[in-house]
Amino acid sequence: MGYFAMLLDPRIAVAEAPLRGEPPDLPADEALSIVNAVPRRHLEFATGRECARRAMAALGHAKASMPRAQDRVPIWPDDLVGSITHTDLWAAAAVARRDQGFVAIGIDLEPADALPPELWSSVCTPEEQAKPMVIRGMTPDLAARLVYCMKEASFKCQYPISCAMLEFADLAIDVDAEAGTFSATYQKVVPPFDVHDRLFGRFAVSAGHIASAVVVTSEHVR
Repeated sequence: MGYFAMLLDPRIAVAEAPLRGEPPDLPADEALSIVNAVPRRHLEFATGRECARRAMAALGHAKASMPRAQDRVPIWPDDLVGSITHTDLWAAAAVARRDQGFVAIGIDLEPADALPPELWSSVCTPEEQAKPMVIRGMTPDLAARLVYCMKEASFKCQYPISCAMLEFADLAIDVDAEAGTFSATYQKVVPPFDVHDRLFGRFAVSAGHIASAVVVTSEHVR
C-alpha cells in the first residue's frame, strides 16, 4: 500500500512504511535530535528517516544522515530535496534530485477523519470548504480536513524557498476535484513569492487517509 507514488513525478522516489514495531536505528547525529523524545515520537521520527533513506537508495544516491535543523526541518544532502510526513499509523518520504530541476517538495498525509467544526473557520474560507464537497461522499468536516492537508503540503513545499512560516489565511486553495489537482495562491507577499503566485499539487483520498503533494521545479521559480 502506498499513497504518494501516483501523485508525484516518476523521477521523484517515494518510500512508505507502517508505524509499528521497534524503531529503525538512527545515525548518531539524528538520534541527538530526539534524545528526550517519548517512544512514540522516536518511532515516528526514525521510520520517517528510514523511508527517506530508502527513497535516496531508489535514486541511486548514497544513504545519508538528515539531522534536524534549528527550525526542526530535516537537513537534506545538498543535491537532494525532500519531504517527510506521518500519521499515527503510517510514514512516508519523497526525495528528488536537484540536477533534474526539482527545487522543493511538500507532502502531507492526514487521517480521513472529521476536522472539528471549531477549526473550520481558522483553516479554510467557506469557498475553500465548498469546492471539495463535489467529491462523492465528501462531508463538510472531511472537506475541511482535505483543505487542511493541502495547505500543510503547500506550507512544507514553500518553506525551503521562502523560510517563512505561513498562516492558513496566507494561501487560498482552489480544487479541481475531477482532475485530483489543486492550487494554493499566495494572499500576501512572501519573498520570493508575490501576491497571486501559485503552488500546484495533487491529492487523493483512499484507504482511510488523505494525501496531498506539492512540487516546485526550477521553471516555476523566478
